[in-house]
Amino acid sequence: MTTTKLVATPVASKVPAVARSTTPAASAAVARAEPTATPPAAPTVAFQGAAPPAKADALRPQGAPVSTSADPNALWGAAERRPNPELRAAMTEFRALSPEAQKAKIDELKGRQDALAKKMLVRIEQLDARYKTMRNVSKGEMLRELAGKTEAMSPEQKQHLDGLLDKADGIARQIEALKADAARLPDSKVATPEQRLERQELARKIRNARSRLSEATKAATTYVDSLGLRTERLAVNEQAIDPNAPPKGSPKSLWSMMAEWFDLGSTLKAFVAIFSPSLETSVTKTAREDSRKLDERRALDEKRHQRREDLRQSDERLFQLLQGQRGDHKAQVEALNQALAMLRRTSAT
Repeated sequence: MTTTKLVATPVASKVPAVARSTTPAASAAVARAEPTATPPAAPTVAFQGAAPPAKADALRPQGAPVSTSADPNALWGAAERRPNPELRAAMTEFRALSPEAQKAKIDELKGRQDALAKKMLVRIEQLDARYKTMRNVSKGEMLRELAGKTEAMSPEQKQHLDGLLDKADGIARQIEALKADAARLPDSKVATPEQRLERQELARKIRNARSRLSEATKAATTYVDSLGLRTERLAVNEQAIDPNAPPKGSPKSLWSMMAEWFDLGSTLKAFVAIFSPSLETSVTKTAREDSRKLDERRALDEKRHQRREDLRQSDERLFQLLQGQRGDHKAQVEALNQALAMLRRTSAT
């Protein structure tokens, strides 16, 4: 097994915000964030980044891919935060439904989210099995790539990961130096006994260094996974892990499935906050009982007007709250991990 030397180049760590294409009128609130503080620059393994995939429609099964040639900052939402008009429209449309239709819509989205989680779980296991068989140098590149894209790691956590990967880089350089020393020795057929012994000693040192490199890379991977970023580690590097993976922007890619799962979760959060069948039924009943008398009808109309205004203000507050939560990628990842863990437990029983 050969080991390629890691090329260390100073690159400032970036933490671009995760964003996804907005959806039609009934789509979800999409998380966006301001750029976070970056940790000090550290030697990193150069790795070609790629634009993130598109998201599927939050309320309907079809979705459109995002251009892979677009600027990554624009795709990931590093630009200024803008209101999401689709969310307002979705909330207004949902508000107009009857309580029964509202509940049916919520149940539909929950079912879609659960089905999507099952697909993701299968893909996660496939990718992680491939990842474990890859060269340690490639794993280090992928972990660097994740640290440069995710919002779910703090600057301190990124710095700690850099330290683990720097250790692996140092071991890789040792291996290359030992291999260079071995290459300078004459062929064993013409080598002296002393040179043969030296070659054997170098081979022993190389085997030992490769074992230490494997342990160092495993420690870095374990640390990332302990932060709840196993799924994101695989999604960010899906095409590098699996040459036959769906292309960037495909709705079938793991990152697109993550984006759709997040969208469905945001939409559900808004719809559940609006859903209030008992209140709606009470107003309807009161309207029928008070419609016999003109004065009471006028009073009821006033109450209805006030209620519509209250609902409008309530929707606006909810909209602003969801807008304020845009970019809370860590919370989204935690919610996804909880859903996948529950799905694993259910599948095991």
